[in-house]
Amino acid sequence: MVFRRSLRQDRVQHALAAAVYEGDRRARERVERWWAAGGDEREKVWRGAWFLLSAASFRFGNHERPARVAPVLEFLLEPDPTAGYRPQVRLTACLPQTAEDPPSGAYMGDPYVQHIVEAALGFPDERLRQRLADLLAGTDQPGLLDALEVAVRPYARPGPRFVGTAPAGRDARQDMWLGEKGALLRIVLANPELPRPPTDPGDVDLALIAVLKQRPDLLPAFDQGALAARLVEYAGTDLPEDALDLCRRALRGFTSPEAVAMVCEQAVLGNPAAVAAARDAGYRHAWTSGLLLLTRQFDAYREHDPDGRVLQLACALDTPAVKEDVVVGRVLELLDTDPPEDVAAAVRRSLRGLGAGTGDAMQDLRRRWMRGALLDRAVRLEPEAVAAVVDAGYLPDDDELALLPLLFLTEQFDRYDQEDPDGTKLRAALAERRHRYEHEHFRTVAERSGRDDPWPPYEPPPQRYRSGVHATTWPSSIGGGGHSIGGYF
Repeated sequence: MVFRRSLRQDRVQHALAAAVYEGDRRARERVERWWAAGGDEREKVWRGAWFLLSAASFRFGNHERPARVAPVLEFLLEPDPTAGYRPQVRLTACLPQTAEDPPSGAYMGDPYVQHIVEAALGFPDERLRQRLADLLAGTDQPGLLDALEVAVRPYARPGPRFVGTAPAGRDARQDMWLGEKGALLRIVLANPELPRPPTDPGDVDLALIAVLKQRPDLLPAFDQGALAARLVEYAGTDLPEDALDLCRRALRGFTSPEAVAMVCEQAVLGNPAAVAAARDAGYRHAWTSGLLLLTRQFDAYREHDPDGRVLQLACALDTPAVKEDVVVGRVLELLDTDPPEDVAAAVRRSLRGLGAGTGDAMQDLRRRWMRGALLDRAVRLEPEAVAAVVDAGYLPDDDELALLPLLFLTEQFDRYDQEDPDGTKLRAALAERRHRYEHEHFRTVAERSGRDDPWPPYEPPPQRYRSGVHATTWPSSIGGGGHSIGGYF
């Protein structure tokens, strides 16, 4: 029974090949009769078409044979009034309801729905490519809509781009403008069935279609925290102005705690779109004092943190939104922007009040991390960090080799001279850890203080002895004799 069925499929495939490739009239009549019969007969014609497409390497890069692909696609694009989806052609009459790839194993003529989208974007025959694009722009067939969404996902994630890939005058961070001169974007914008509500709220890539097509009513269906993060990214790209306006409005209209927290976190990190949204919407989160300070809402900050304990309040959080070194960096950046004197004084008090001894192990650990961040910036000669370290007396924790470089770079020479009167210990420490410091910083301090430059002279690494034959443990070296690929000849 199985043997006879395989012969039947082979017979149908050969008849279809004769009809589309050779123009055989009798073969064409048989194929049309089988298709009109429906059921198993039509299924065999359908699978035969995909066998032929597979044999022609349909959408497999340089291996594709367009001259063998085109006649089969033309056959599948012929009208079929029995098709239940737009447009009524053979292709939409039999395609599956999803764009999932066929199961692995023996190929049985299963269609690769995603290849239809790929052909609409890049098939060599311009006329046939346009026919496929027009089909996709108007179809309501679920498998093709699914395939379009699959095609959008990788372009919906903002990220770095190669120089020159964006159109002139556009920011090169929005990948939707790529892809055959925006063909995918045009298809998606034209299709009236897109966007669809997401079946998975976490599939936030599909939110781009809702943004581009002005469908804010669909945004609540997505995971709100992930959506907020994505909209913050989109707000910094080159999307059309109406799409950017929708992003800005959505960022200001969140009620979900997860979304509000995400916007606030990005505002604390300095994202301009998130800063504006947090200010305009009056968002608050766990580290409210830091949010108010770093978004320059100084009146509200004064009320919320009158004692200048912004960093200490961050250390008291159970789960800080941003890492301690990032917090310190952002606070130091703020001091460089000339904030009001009373605010600057409060922040400086907070920077100098990070000593241990609160009685809470986690708070003390976070304070230690913040002190470490200040020390790292002090040895890079950031003025506010140097002043805080010197005033508060912060020193490296359990790291003797870091002490002398810090004392020298922060110009605490009274203690430095006691620890290293002739400079030999500092030179030894730098010789061991020169990769952690910049010579220019030591030279600057030395010139400013009238001291000798302590940077140790460069010493070339010792020459290594190479024998004529180098044995290795690589399999290629078995047998020795100087013939090892892994050694020296």
